[in-house]
Amino acid sequence: MARGQAKESQARGSQDKILRAAVKVMARKGYHGTRISDIAAEADVAYGLVYHYFGSKEKVLETILESVATRFSDRIARIGQEKGTLTEKLGRISDYMLDTYLANPEMIHLLVQEVVRSGNVDPDSEMASARAILQQIRGIVEAGRKAGHVDSDTDTELLSIAFFGAVELTLTALVQGIYKGSQPSTADIKEIRRKLRKIIHGGSFGK
Repeated sequence: MARGQAKESQARGSQDKILRAAVKVMARKGYHGTRISDIAAEADVAYGLVYHYFGSKEKVLETILESVATRFSDRIARIGQEKGTLTEKLGRISDYMLDTYLANPEMIHLLVQEVVRSGNVDPDSEMASARAILQQIRGIVEAGRKAGHVDSDTDTELLSIAFFGAVELTLTALVQGIYKGSQPSTADIKEIRRKLRKIIHGGSFGK
């Protein structure tokens, strides 16, 4: 039993190593410019091991996206259960998104350039993930509406889309160098984080 658990743990470690390497390579070379051999070289593993665990480059990217979506969904769920006003909770979501960029800019670069803007992922799958995230945010907004944090006639679906779209487009502008140039500093990201908080608390997304 212990031997089986150790083997399973080793396999998970190898898979995680491959996925981290794939993020780096795809962010640097682009999805179409990346080969399985590039990922294997970056991860310092045998070429065949990538195929053994994932079978294809498409599956590697799909697994990365599933992992990101799961972590984001889990974080939103926790925020929804935390105490605070609607603006405080939305601020925590925007903080998480900006902090993810700060901690792993290559991941955000991959998501923006190779998924959102390039269509390298099955559109039905991408749409399903977006709908699920928006539904979670809408649940938080709806709870805020019931608590009187926004007007009773607020369109909670539209407010959720406007909020998520604003933060997502901010990340896109950072990745593409439209805002703060090609290499925003840690100080830049922290300042953007603060400004987004101010916009949210200023009444744009709640009282």
